[in-house]
Amino acid sequence: MDSHRDPRHTSRMHQSSIAVLILVLGLAVTPVRAAGEADVQTAQIAEQGSDISWGHAVAVIDQPIEDIVSVVVDYGNYALFMPNFTKSKVLAQRGNGAMVYMEVSVASGTLTLWGQLKFYEAAPEGDTRVIEVRLLEGNMEAFSASWRLTPIGDGNQTQVDFKIYVDPDMPLPSSVFSRENEKAAGKTVRALRTRVTKTSKRS
Repeated sequence: MDSHRDPRHTSRMHQSSIAVLILVLGLAVTPVRAAGEADVQTAQIAEQGSDISWGHAVAVIDQPIEDIVSVVVDYGNYALFMPNFTKSKVLAQRGNGAMVYMEVSVASGTLTLWGQLKFYEAAPEGDTRVIEVRLLEGNMEAFSASWRLTPIGDGNQTQVDFKIYVDPDMPLPSSVFSRENEKAAGKTVRALRTRVTKTSKRS
């Protein structure tokens, strides 16, 4: 039986095993919190019915909320500044709601996660603006995210509260993905802060 095994199937299994090994090694040597980023607070939040936790990050950005919102809803340019995004294409948009196709590189560029996402602005909660993200289809088991943006002080600062939940449907311990979600949350908030600072200087 083994002599008749499709060599293409064996090759795909070998490539998948290598990719998983690269991902494990990459996560093992990368700290959850980057040095010098104590002002971005990260944590893991349990998801009911799942062994994988949400990644959660909170930080204050020294820019008005409208400047933050304008970058968050600039979905077509996510690939320019969001960590590991290699493609972000708006398929349809109305106001701050949009259908977006995205690709994210993982495992040192060995694997690509893709998905068609729905972005929408939920009803505000007082002064807090909320933008939600949901997966419609893709090669992941699950993908969800949310932005909660609240003006603070005299309005020249904004508290950014970001959550992300990704289940890439790979044969690894759930704790690996929980840590990766936490790291992704922190990296996303830092990337947003850098992008907002750059765009505000140009305007």
